[in-house]
Amino acid sequence: MRSAETTAAAPYGPTGDNDQQAMRARVQFAYQANEKVKAFFELNLAETWAGSDPYSDALRNENYNKVSQAYVQVDDMFGVQDKWRVGRSEYILGNGLILGSCDYLQNPSTFTGMWVSRNFWGHDLEAFVLDDYGPLQTPVDGTRYAGATGKANICKDGLLETVSPYYMAGTRDGDTVSEDQWFGVDATGNVPKLVGWNAGYANRIVDGGEDRSAYRAQVFRKFEGFVHQVAVTRTDAEGAMHVNPADFASAGLLHQYAGAWRSNLDTWQLGVDMKACWGVDLNVTLLTLDRDGTASQQGHFEFDVRAGKQLDSGVHVSAAYGRDNDDREVFFTQLTVYF
Repeated sequence: MRSAETTAAAPYGPTGDNDQQAMRARVQFAYQANEKVKAFFELNLAETWAGSDPYSDALRNENYNKVSQAYVQVDDMFGVQDKWRVGRSEYILGNGLILGSCDYLQNPSTFTGMWVSRNFWGHDLEAFVLDDYGPLQTPVDGTRYAGATGKANICKDGLLETVSPYYMAGTRDGDTVSEDQWFGVDATGNVPKLVGWNAGYANRIVDGGEDRSAYRAQVFRKFEGFVHQVAVTRTDAEGAMHVNPADFASAGLLHQYAGAWRSNLDTWQLGVDMKACWGVDLNVTLLTLDRDGTASQQGHFEFDVRAGKQLDSGVHVSAAYGRDNDDREVFFTQLTVYF
């Protein structure tokens, strides 16, 4: 459930309403055919409450039902420790800042394709080809991409733990032709008993245009007790890097700039994770946002708080609230149960 309000001077939609009450439900089915073969299916439902403006796939006076995932996953299909996934599936590239499915913001995006992977001497390698038809609520002409990802497991509990390079390119196949290319790398590590870190860098080679680049870096420290973790994050992007990203909250819950790598935007973020009373997990994040270029600045500072709790009934309940220095605000609630 997403609830949002704005002032009467700046209504959300053409109806002039000042609120959005967008509800969404998701049902997932997983079937283990045998010890090596698994099938997966997901159905989405979205609608607005009466009197609300539309938001994403939640439309006024209309129920929205779509199949978002349907694939088969096979381990060791040819007996050479190979792994396959074929069908329509979620897929994450560049920590979700380039390619992914932004479900929490009600922008479900999945991809039809084939993925094959294998582990070599403790390191992972995967190749893929996929079609992008855009988010479910706003389909676009299909574009086909191909690429590969890797993960080198350097050491455990060391300064450099993992290095994950990736490459993706438009194949010129599809209804929309693309020859853009993306390459990047993500890495993780820690200084034992002091701090952990993770970082990512990506470059987009734009066919017929100016190349773009972006990075994200985070340093965090874990604690015992009420404060569980403190993290400082820095992001910077020189132009849009995304195709269909899953980067909600990467630049604040208000999502004013869509995401950390979707425009000329740089941010500083201070996040604190806490183990509050009654088993509640609590996160508070403070952000500064600086929009470069000629685009308008929609807020310089933002405050976000998120809370979650596993109830005795087995239901996990979560809520989130965000507000900026211009009094824009948004509120989320979510219930999840596994059975």
